[in-house]
Parts: sequence; C-alpha cells; structure tokens
Amino acid sequence: MMQSDNFPASWPFESFLNPAIDLSYAGLNMGFHFDQSSEIPSISHFSTVFPCDDQFQDPLEGIDGIEDLYNCLEYESEGSFGSIIPLSSQSQEFGSPSASVRSSEGSTDTASIPSSLTLPGEAVDIDNQFSVFHLLKAYGEAIEKNQSELAEVILRCVGEKASPVGEAWERVAFGLCQGVERCRSDYLIQESSKNFEAAFRVFYQMFPYWRFAHFASNSAILEAMPNDVDMLHIVDFDIAEGIQWPPVIEAMAWKHKSMRLTSIHWGEEDIGRTPWRFEDTMRHLCDHARSFGVNLRVEEMGIHDLVNELKTKKRGGNRGWLAFNCTAGMGNGRSRKIVNEFLNVAKDYVSRNKGIVTFGDGDACEKLKDCSGFGAFFDGQLMHYQAVLESMESCFPKHLLQARMAMECLFVGPNICGQAWLQQWKEMNETRSFDAGTAIKGLRVSSERLLEAKEIVRERDNLYEVAIGGDSVNELALEWRGSTVVRVSSWRN
Repeated sequence: MMQSDNFPASWPFESFLNPAIDLSYAGLNMGFHFDQSSEIPSISHFSTVFPCDDQFQDPLEGIDGIEDLYNCLEYESEGSFGSIIPLSSQSQEFGSPSASVRSSEGSTDTASIPSSLTLPGEAVDIDNQFSVFHLLKAYGEAIEKNQSELAEVILRCVGEKASPVGEAWERVAFGLCQGVERCRSDYLIQESSKNFEAAFRVFYQMFPYWRFAHFASNSAILEAMPNDVDMLHIVDFDIAEGIQWPPVIEAMAWKHKSMRLTSIHWGEEDIGRTPWRFEDTMRHLCDHARSFGVNLRVEEMGIHDLVNELKTKKRGGNRGWLAFNCTAGMGNGRSRKIVNEFLNVAKDYVSRNKGIVTFGDGDACEKLKDCSGFGAFFDGQLMHYQAVLESMESCFPKHLLQARMAMECLFVGPNICGQAWLQQWKEMNETRSFDAGTAIKGLRVSSERLLEAKEIVRERDNLYEVAIGGDSVNELALEWRGSTVVRVSSWRN
C-alpha cells in the first residue's frame, strides 16, 4: 500500500466499511484546468463550480470543491443524493444514444473554460450524441473488417467530439481516444494518480461495485464453509489493498477458527500495475487479525508454486478448507488469459477436493463470450461502460465534477480501450476459457444472501437492482437500469 503523510499509520478499515465516518483527513484535490494557450495543460486552480438545479434545495451547497468531498459521504450515507441529484433518462437500447442531454440549469462562468472541452449544457446539441454513437459503431466495424486506416480516421473524428466532462457516450469516446487525445488524457491520469488512495476510498464508499462483489463472494464462502474445519484457506487472485478480507477475519474470530490467505503473484503482469505493496497489505491484515484474536498467515506465491503445493497436498483430514477467490474488471486491468488460468486451476482442485470457487466479474467479457464477431463484442463493451459511467454520474453532485473525472480516469478509463478489447476477443477465441461444466456444481444463491445483497444498494437510487442468474442459480448480479455492471458466481464441491 502506498503510504502518505495525509493518512494515519494504522489502516482504518472502518473508513471503507462505514460511509458515515469522518474522512476529512483524506482530501481529494483535483485542482487543475486545461490552458487554452498551450497544448500541454498547465496546473492551476479549476475554478469553475458546476451548480445544482435551482429547483432543488442542496444540502451540499456549502461544499468548496473537492477538498471537502469526504464530507459529502455523510450526506450520501443518509440517502440525500437520491433526493437532490436529477437522474438522466437515457435509453438502454444500443440503437440510440443518451437522451440525457441537459439544458443549462444555472449560471456558470464559462469565460475560464477553454473551448476544447465540451461541457454539458445548452450548447450541446443532441446531434453530437448521435454522431458520437454512430462513429463508435463504425470504428468497431472497421476493426472487425481489418480496415486499420479507416479505423484510424474514424477514431480521429471521434476524438474531436470526445470529452472527459461530457455525456456518457462522449466519456466512453474519450476513453477510446486516449491516443488521439494524449495530451489531455495523460495529464488527467497523472493528476488523478497523485490522489489514488483518497480516490479509491471515495470510490469504494460511494459506488456499490466493489462492495457488492466483495460481499457476494465473502457471504458465499462463509455460507459454504463446513462447521468442522479448523482453518479457512483463501487463495486470492489479486489481493491488492486487501480491503475484501477484514469482514471474513472478523467472522473467523466469531467462529474461533484460524485463517490462511495466499495472494497470487503474477510476475511481470504485476509490475507497475498497482500502488499497493504486498508487504504493507500483509502487515495491515495481520494487525487487524491480531486485534480480533485470529491466527492469520498471509503469504504470496506464483501460480505454478500454488499448483505444485496443491498436487502434493495430502488428502483426507478436515484441518484446512480451500476457497479460491477471483475479482476481475472494475479497474484492475487484468488479462482475461490469467483470469481463466486461475479459475481453471481452482476448478481442477475443487473438482477433486472439498472447496469453493468465487468469481466477481466487473467487465462484460463473460456475457460476450458467445458473440459471433468482434463487432458485436465491441458493441457489448460500449454498452457496459456506458451503463457504468451513467450510474456513476447519477450518484454525484454536478459541482464535484473533478472528483468524478478522477475516479473515472483511475478505475473505469483503463478498461475502455479498443486495442485491449481486441486482445480480449482474440484470447477468447484462441485460449481455453473458463467453464465450470459438470466438474463442479453451482452454489445456489440463498434467500438470505439475496436479501443481504439488496441491503447494500437499498439506500441508492432505485435504478440499482440485485438479480439472480446463472444456469445453477449460482449468480448474484448488480444491475443499473437493466444493465449488469457486476456479477458474482460461486461453485463448490
């Protein structure tokens, strides 16, 4: 974990799990604007404040920019955002662009805003949304037909209409055009990265994606764990900052059981991918376990070392019970190839021994694996990330635009990449995809888990829903306006 003077020495898990806690020590400062006079944006104060609709009585009116973002979480935890933020009315059919183009709702000082950035308001024509939408479609079709020169020309046209502060389609376009818009995109990523920890804390609290995935996986593990085992052994695909595991540690304290947590190290795949340091994550988790009286062992090993250990593991006995956990998408930028490798190792072990496999999927690959061609796959990816960006916008006050930009740059933007999608499509057709088949059976979602999952999104706007799916009714899905944004599946033996 990346350390900062702005954070306390201990790891405040409660700051993630309880949105109402005071987090004023961790300010998210995105003070910048794009200078018209230079191709390279200069650092200065982003002075423009985006006003809320005058017809709403805004309890956040006194907030001054991003410095006070954490104070907003107290309002959000009381459900206030749902009453003060007007929701967009975008159609969910891919055949039409966003219908949520808004007219100007207040007096905004536009003199300091360069014309190179298109701000949503009365100057935005609905035709721009249609043109962005159709250009994106044409770009995907050109790639499918290997018309690289045409695809490049189309992408440059898209880049002229893309905007990190526009409507959802314009922001999806901006993510796809980072090569064309390199000046702006590099600067946004650089500035956002300076606030990574603060941005992550806000993202985790304000949006249900990660918390839903973590809850669904944890609850499946605890529900399936036999009562007579002495130790829970979790093999985690990507431990990152370790925020998923404190609730499980506390559950082990209540059950008077020990715990072993193995994080998979993926070699070159891990280099430069995350600011979290395994040593810091391990220390914080062990400290947390110690405070609850839990005997916890945390370790890191390569996937091949894990396979060798599992092969030599003695059968019989009930001391240890294995749970394989994988969370993909949602900003972690992992290759689907290694995701499938991990899941297939897990399936192979659980098919011969007692255990469980949980898979939290925050991108669209799994539901798009049966697409007839790359064009359909590309369209499905566009739809998925349009829904994610729309759902983020619905939760955010308009005058905290900079904070939303930072979180989109860090946790959503890296997944919106045409070349990465093309690589995913090739991998899906060239490598062995994960398929549980009949080797392991799905763990049916219980009514208790469904009700608890609904509680996670209960105070959000009513456009979030929780659904059950999967051939074995073993999948919990978080949906926004009918589009699945996160799905968690579980299998056991």
